[in-house]
Amino acid sequence: MEQKKRPLVSMITYCYNGERFIHKYFEAVLAQTYDNIELIFIDNGSEDGTWQIAQSYLPKLEGRGIQSQLIRKETNQSTCAMKKLGFELMHGDYFFGCDSDDLIHSTYIEKMLGYLLDHPEKGVVFCQLRAVLETTGEQIGLMKINPNPNPKGAFIDLLCARNAIFTPISYMISREHFLQVNPKMDIYISRYGENYQIQLPLLYADLQGYIEEPLGDYSVRYDSYTGKLKKDPIKQINAYRGQEESIIATLEQMELPNATEFYPYFQVRLRSEALFASLSTKDRGLRKECYGRLKAVHGITPKIFISYRLPFVRTLLLKLLRREKKGE
Repeated sequence: MEQKKRPLVSMITYCYNGERFIHKYFEAVLAQTYDNIELIFIDNGSEDGTWQIAQSYLPKLEGRGIQSQLIRKETNQSTCAMKKLGFELMHGDYFFGCDSDDLIHSTYIEKMLGYLLDHPEKGVVFCQLRAVLETTGEQIGLMKINPNPNPKGAFIDLLCARNAIFTPISYMISREHFLQVNPKMDIYISRYGENYQIQLPLLYADLQGYIEEPLGDYSVRYDSYTGKLKKDPIKQINAYRGQEESIIATLEQMELPNATEFYPYFQVRLRSEALFASLSTKDRGLRKECYGRLKAVHGITPKIFISYRLPFVRTLLLKLLRREKKGE
């Protein structure tokens, strides 16, 4: 890449209790073939050795000419709040996020930035990712997006959570284009929906491009937030509701003339997921509430109706069987 085309690229990471894997994270940053990098690393209230490890890498980062801002928060805060802080601190003309347990390949920044420089009409570029087991490094899948040629196609795909990748290292953004669709570089503060909030304005404007090559590793962990979420239906329901709230707030912030037309794409999906999560609980009131919320957006299908009614049918049959036994 020519010297005059070596703009500053900001990399934003916030980490909570990552001492187990951040050595690999920092080594991946140091291994980049592109060197005009600004690293913003936020320790989000960690209770382990994350902060000490991050500080130990500062001399190596400075030795590589990587501009580094290491920040420590005393208490854990929402990811959206951390992303907003990163926006306020960064100076790069291009930027991307990276979860502390994921790894960028050595040519990640060079190739992602190279694409955006070669395609100045694009505001965001997506790459493929390898899904790997954290324990062994074995690849168990390939995460990729198939380009949707329809106007607003990628935008609709994201609302439907299909043909989309939410992991931050899957995309890099041009600051100039992001300011066009989000002049205040502001996002709704929530614990849910951060990647929706960043991607939706860019995809609505059809500013996306794609690299058909895996440039990073998504770590599949047994103790990840997503993994823990699947084991707790109440947390799942709160997450689905939080995502819906964040998406609506983002669409309102985008000031779309027809924003409500897009609501069914995500409301039916998220409320269906919440209902199915509620069915695994013993809380009849919660199940009824989730069913009513889905019904309000006309999302009740025969399958959903049967799934919802089945527990009540089963209870009724058990009562009848008990009565029959008593009558014997």
